[in-house]
Amino acid sequence: MRKFTTVLVSAALFSAWLIATPAGNIKEPDFILIQAGVLLPVPGRAPQKEKTVVIHDGYITQIRSGFVGADGIDLGEEETVEVVDLRDHFVLPGLMDAHIHLMWSGRDRPPKKQGGGFGGQPPLSNEDLTLWALRHARTTLASGFTTVRDLASEPSVMFAVRDWINGGKFIGPRILAAGQPVTAAGGHGDNTVVDTDPDSLVASGLCDGLESCRRAVRMQHKRGSDVIKMMSTGGWADHTGTEQLFFYDEMEATVKAAHQLGMAVATHAYAADAIADAVRAGVDSVEHGLAVTDATLKEMKKKNIYLVPTLSIAQRKGNEIKLYRDKYRAFERALKIGTPIAFGTDVGGIPHRYAAREFRYMVELGMQPDKAIESATVNTAKLFRLDGEIDTLAAGKLADIIAVTGNPLEDIAALETVDFVMKSGRIVKRDGVLADFFLD
Repeated sequence: MRKFTTVLVSAALFSAWLIATPAGNIKEPDFILIQAGVLLPVPGRAPQKEKTVVIHDGYITQIRSGFVGADGIDLGEEETVEVVDLRDHFVLPGLMDAHIHLMWSGRDRPPKKQGGGFGGQPPLSNEDLTLWALRHARTTLASGFTTVRDLASEPSVMFAVRDWINGGKFIGPRILAAGQPVTAAGGHGDNTVVDTDPDSLVASGLCDGLESCRRAVRMQHKRGSDVIKMMSTGGWADHTGTEQLFFYDEMEATVKAAHQLGMAVATHAYAADAIADAVRAGVDSVEHGLAVTDATLKEMKKKNIYLVPTLSIAQRKGNEIKLYRDKYRAFERALKIGTPIAFGTDVGGIPHRYAAREFRYMVELGMQPDKAIESATVNTAKLFRLDGEIDTLAAGKLADIIAVTGNPLEDIAALETVDFVMKSGRIVKRDGVLADFFLD
């Protein structure tokens, strides 16, 4: 067999090459060898030293001991191999965020529209929001998050962004999108007006009563939702409060309709009674869950229902969410009880570039660093129903791989500066430099 190798170019030349290469003419190497100084193939278990991850056609084919070079694998005629030297890095699976909003970014500001300042400018159009979402997707991927769940955005915008990114046309994380949330009339996420046409009310996700809730789920499925977000309580963002909005039978109808269609249900919920009813109804995850009781946390453990704590949005002093969170301390109680926890930030409420700070908050409140990483890889993959594909680094898994220069098991803040990102076997960030916006 003949052996070929490609020369590893510098970060600047790599980026310029991608930008200058016409669409469809980028020649990827047939094999990529990642030489990892420290490798964490299975989060939650001990890391391994001096390993080489072999990648072909987007998938990991094997993990070998030692630093294997180009001459260490058999190649066919015309096949090429690239060696990526991460011998001074900590290498681990791509991260996942179970709760983001790509269309928004708190405290960031979009460009000013012509004819006025930000405060008085017209609302952002769907065209604006599409570009805004693509911008945030790029930031998210650069931060090491290779898969995310977008939990409520304008469907026509988010489904287009999801499809173009998942189809390999733009740089961004793999996206599961909820689109419009299912909510009660006047509840959290109800952006309709009183005189709205009845047909568009149905399409909006509003529901009242069992048949209405079933239809709302089916409409979101028809429009292209990957997951259903159910607003069990109001929320601070639109001043709809924190108390329960749905009756139990409406929650049950929503969950059963979604599960029948093969979709998971994530519920936004603050109040204890609403969380208890949502858990009894069989949701797959509780988002925020600030006032959850110990009894419900134990029930979630029994049923393997994930708590997605979104600590990042409860950090500003004096903020209502922080006061509410600190009053009940649900995350700390969930740790003691052993309730399953999946990593989620609610970025969009804060700038997307701060997503990895969630790890720091989790560890500061008592979670071990290895468990924090496990929550953003193994646990999120299970919640996304993608375990077996992207949860760990092993032969047969998609090659979603990141690398940092520090050891996050010793200092979790190392995950806040990601040096290398590979998604589905394609290198999209190297030496801290992200590739071009357009792929192929």
